[in-house]
Amino acid sequence: MGKKTGKRIGTGTVFYIKEKAKVHAFFDLENRKSFTDKDMMFHIEWIRPDGKSFYRKRIDLLMDDSSSTINSSISITPGKRKQGIYKVRFFLFRELIAEKRFELRDYVPITGKEFDITANITLCRKVGKKSGKRIGAGTVFTIKNKAKVRAILDLENREDYLDKELKFKVEWIGPNGKSFYRKKIDLSPGDSSSTIKSSISITPKKRKPGIYIFRIYIYKTLLAEKKFELR
Repeated sequence: MGKKTGKRIGTGTVFYIKEKAKVHAFFDLENRKSFTDKDMMFHIEWIRPDGKSFYRKRIDLLMDDSSSTINSSISITPGKRKQGIYKVRFFLFRELIAEKRFELRDYVPITGKEFDITANITLCRKVGKKSGKRIGAGTVFTIKNKAKVRAILDLENREDYLDKELKFKVEWIGPNGKSFYRKKIDLSPGDSSSTIKSSISITPKKRKPGIYIFRIYIYKTLLAEKKFELR
């Protein structure tokens, strides 16, 4: 849940067991205004896959409390939970009024090899503001004031994964083989972008002549790379 916005993030019924992870349950009370003349007692109960309760919480709403949402949460770290079907139950005066099942699965880290996505890299000096045309494309660039090298990455098969979050990382490597600039770029589900952009300054104060490399990764997998020369 967003700390500032209160927005419910990652809603669903399947969650992954991993460090620092939690499942939050929100119970939105309907007709709350019809019961402001008396105190109300609620219970929230979390049930393991074997049917046994492992956490129970009582919440009292007093007459002058206008709250219409009640929430509870549990940790789903590897040391506390096992995969399986769980339940969360909601009681009013000990009478069950709502119940929801959810599944916990073991977390399998994404490496990037799961995605059949390729990237074509174009290196250029400029991109036309109106036309979007790539100006001065090539692999040899001149070091001078106000100059830049821009990398444009065209993703192929992007449309096959519009329902998934994709995490990319771009990296610029100098003639000494060391990375001097990295940037993470995330594409959220529903984001139809098929182009990723990055750029570096190649002014005399920042760069030296030599062979450089630009790389893009999807998660931990190298997607594409391109060498270029600065003179």
